[in-house]
Amino acid sequence: MLTPDIVIVFAVIAGAVVLFLTEWVRYDFVALAVLLALAISGVVPMNRAIEGFANPAVLTIAAVLVLSGGLHRTGVANLIGAQMMRFAGKSTLRVTALVMLTSGLMSGVMNNIAATALLLPVVLNMARRLGLRPSRLLIPLAFASLLGGMTTLIGTGPNILLSAFLEQSGQGSFGLFSFTPVGAAALLLGIAYVTLAGRFFLPNRSSGQDTPSTQIDTSRYGLEETLLALRIPRGSALDGMSLERARLGQAIGIDLLAVRRNGRHFRAPGPDFLLRSRDVLLCQGGRKALDRLRAWGHLTRFDDSSASPWDLLQEEVALATVEVAAESRLIGETVHATELRSRLGVHILAIWRGDDEHRTSFERVRLQAGDTMLLIGRSDRLESLHQMDEFSSEVMVDIREAFREYGLGRWIMRLEIPPESVLDGMPLSDSRLRQGFDLNVIEIQREGASGRETMFLPGSSVRLRSGDRVVLHGNPESWIVLGALQQLKLQDGLPSLTELTSERVGYSEFTLAPGSVIAGKALGESNIRESFGLTLMAIWRRGRSTRTDVGLSETRLQFGDALLMYGPRRRMQLMARDERFLMLTSGFEEVFRLRRAPVAGAIMAGVILSAAMNLLPVYIATLTGALLMVLTGCLKGSEVYAAIEWRVIVLLGGMLALGLAMEESGAAELIAREVIARAAVAGPRVLIGALFLLCGLAAQFIPTSAVAVLVAPIALSTAAELDLSVQALFMVVAVGSSCAFVSPFGHPVNLLVMGAGGYKILDYTRVGAPLLVLLLVLVVFFLPAVWPL
Repeated sequence: MLTPDIVIVFAVIAGAVVLFLTEWVRYDFVALAVLLALAISGVVPMNRAIEGFANPAVLTIAAVLVLSGGLHRTGVANLIGAQMMRFAGKSTLRVTALVMLTSGLMSGVMNNIAATALLLPVVLNMARRLGLRPSRLLIPLAFASLLGGMTTLIGTGPNILLSAFLEQSGQGSFGLFSFTPVGAAALLLGIAYVTLAGRFFLPNRSSGQDTPSTQIDTSRYGLEETLLALRIPRGSALDGMSLERARLGQAIGIDLLAVRRNGRHFRAPGPDFLLRSRDVLLCQGGRKALDRLRAWGHLTRFDDSSASPWDLLQEEVALATVEVAAESRLIGETVHATELRSRLGVHILAIWRGDDEHRTSFERVRLQAGDTMLLIGRSDRLESLHQMDEFSSEVMVDIREAFREYGLGRWIMRLEIPPESVLDGMPLSDSRLRQGFDLNVIEIQREGASGRETMFLPGSSVRLRSGDRVVLHGNPESWIVLGALQQLKLQDGLPSLTELTSERVGYSEFTLAPGSVIAGKALGESNIRESFGLTLMAIWRRGRSTRTDVGLSETRLQFGDALLMYGPRRRMQLMARDERFLMLTSGFEEVFRLRRAPVAGAIMAGVILSAAMNLLPVYIATLTGALLMVLTGCLKGSEVYAAIEWRVIVLLGGMLALGLAMEESGAAELIAREVIARAAVAGPRVLIGALFLLCGLAAQFIPTSAVAVLVAPIALSTAAELDLSVQALFMVVAVGSSCAFVSPFGHPVNLLVMGAGGYKILDYTRVGAPLLVLLLVLVVFFLPAVWPL
């Protein structure tokens, strides 16, 4: 019978599934929304809604992540993986089997994401050494990690959660090796399938990882389409100008890779590199942007025109100086954050702080008490500023006198937009006047049907028109740079990728490390260039290449992306040692605390023994081991929080509230009676087959731990309804929840290898679908022999 509580639970489940599938919202936010919906609706008492965060299963998972971090930082896991790989030989079958066996064994005692991340560089190096495409080995690596997680209690989140559910139901709990018979059989079956049959479904696709680090597979990234050569003409204003002042990237949107000068190459030049006339700039991207720039029209400075600058401004426009008050709310804020232009209708022309003067590029200047600002605005707006608490004084300034005293004529210029300019119809936000040249629009003068129309301090959505006269404020050098960039000559021949590399400069590929804090951030927010001095040339994502010529700067980085970087190899080493990234190219080794390796190994062995012999509950054993990892120096205190995947913890804490709601409301009992029990009519094997498929299909798109939480109450009610073994049905749920083989989205390990292997979505389906069917057969016919129904 459907009660109001059951209806609410089903509605919450439906909403959560939609959000999980569409990824409109991060999965941890989905879990919090589920928790709050159930608490506010009263389905779960508010004082019990957050019980999930104190659940032993959640604490155990967090502790296992810390233990995995200790094994990583001390090099234990990497050493074991590398030593086992030494026995691979040159047989493809043996290599594949050994990769899978190593991954499976390591995933049984540590987090499977961490195990895959540690083995990924090792497998890539092995593929290069043997002349194999990485696409032949990386899906087997990921699948074996998922299978290996089934072999022990601490191998994967679903196992830990199901053990906690079992204990809460009053029917005991699973031991550390309770999962081993079925899990080990699944691992061996998976290895046999991939090595004998599944390898024929694996793509033999180049990913760039099978070439030397000084070469890149251009057929994968399509780099030739984005390269261009620009010559600086004789007499150009760029002669003697540094790259930083030339603003190539900001203005045109190109990445300068190298400079060809008199037969010499200057590769990956820094911001202080000085350009010379007749230099050939080897660049990536920006061909269309360069054409658009040439079609802008010409900037005319006021001191070169017949009109005086103040004559071209509206009569009601005035100037004033204001001083930031001692208790102003603006103190500590950047000029950009104060929003004075949109909030007060004024524009800052200059800032004085003692003897320091800022005339432009001061959006990031943080204001201090006593700063004096020169503002331009309408008279009525400026005269009202003295009434505001932000300013301690205000002095109106004669506009003619100010232009002479402060030399503003050099900082005010005019853009006249010619007919058929590409700027015609373009919003100010897309014109790159401010982003590219740091030129701020003060006024737009436009001839209309009723005469001249003037827009003072127009908003970013205002569209430019041919014939507009645009009054700008900015550095006089911006005018010079704009003119010089418009004169760049496009060379006929395209640059060669080989001339961009040397012993000191080249390419490398990276992927985001598990739990990387820059996942979901736009490239511009990640500060990769500022941090490492490297150029991101392309991203390989879900079987496709995204390059700088198609708006890469706005692309949000995702887990599983392969990032193609170009620059000095010593800079690559810095990025390789950053915990946010995993390097996919050989040549740089991570620094491990090898002296602590025996200690970390002993701690992990102690955790396994104490849990296996029931000396301590699993969550106590793992928490103790995590603490010892820190106390013994295997893991630094600051690294503990980085090792824990907090989004997973929030996901579990929130979804456990849904599990509680399904039990308390009777939703689980209803599903068990009306759906699963109907399958039992055809026999117990059909029942467990249906339960397995329910978990296995959901695991392709929903986080595996969330699947276990959703289905566990159903399995518990089914066992009670049909008088079946709870342990046996939970074991079916454990195996099914971990079978995220058919799509790359069910588990992070699939995404982790996606970019490095150059995989497409259907690659997982071709290899994974038969494996899912084989595991269905295993569960239906082998599992009942180990766990009788």
